[in-house]
Amino acid sequence: MAEAPVIVIKKKKGGHHGGHHGGAWKVAYADFVTAMMCFFMVMWLLGADEETKASIAHYFNHPNTPYHDGRDPQSIEARPLGESPGSGESILKGLDGKTPDELVEKPMRPVEQQRVSFKELGELAQEVMEDQLYGLDVNLETLRFSVPEELLFNPGETSLKAGAEQYLARLGRIIASYKGYVRIEGHTDDKPETSSKMGNQFEFSLTRAVQVMKFLVQKDFIQEERILPVGSGARRPYTTGTTSEGRRKNRRIEFTLTSERPL
Repeated sequence: MAEAPVIVIKKKKGGHHGGHHGGAWKVAYADFVTAMMCFFMVMWLLGADEETKASIAHYFNHPNTPYHDGRDPQSIEARPLGESPGSGESILKGLDGKTPDELVEKPMRPVEQQRVSFKELGELAQEVMEDQLYGLDVNLETLRFSVPEELLFNPGETSLKAGAEQYLARLGRIIASYKGYVRIEGHTDDKPETSSKMGNQFEFSLTRAVQVMKFLVQKDFIQEERILPVGSGARRPYTTGTTSEGRRKNRRIEFTLTSERPL
């Protein structure tokens, strides 16, 4: 007689849905507990008397307080950065007791600070040049403005004219306060007679830019390694050259202040 077949029943265990769910709930729970703690602290402070509030304010405004008995007798004014009247014992120089407001009046990001600085320099340059500058352009990286030819050069000449030094000295004092780089670019109009003595508009405009650079360097307004003269000829006109006024504006010396070393 044949033996009955052995029947094997396999049972698959189901997923443990009640087990691990990740740690997201822990973050949410921690946020909830923190929020509740802050809420109850605020409610407690609202019901506290004035002496308690003053003591708590003194504690947070004076980090040295825990190291003294009671209130810190040497500190009357609040100094959130810590009470460091001297250089201290650390390797870092102390703040000489200054508060954040004394150290930085209006904290801002470096880019924003540079933009404000360029804006102020541009307005000051326009003022000292008696509103004769044009093409004033301020952006996050550069300050650019143009000086008309007639303030610095006689038509067709590459040497500084009489009276040009007073204008360049005014600009020089502004440039001296700036710690970045300066690009000086000479421009002409599209008329060949403009540079007839040089025979080449690029050489003519570059010679003018070099004359301006030499004055600023020789008068110690800027170091030579931070200034770059360029001659563009008529390649980059400021406006159309179809009118005498347009050609006059194209004949210019353009200043560009930038924090990046010009190529």
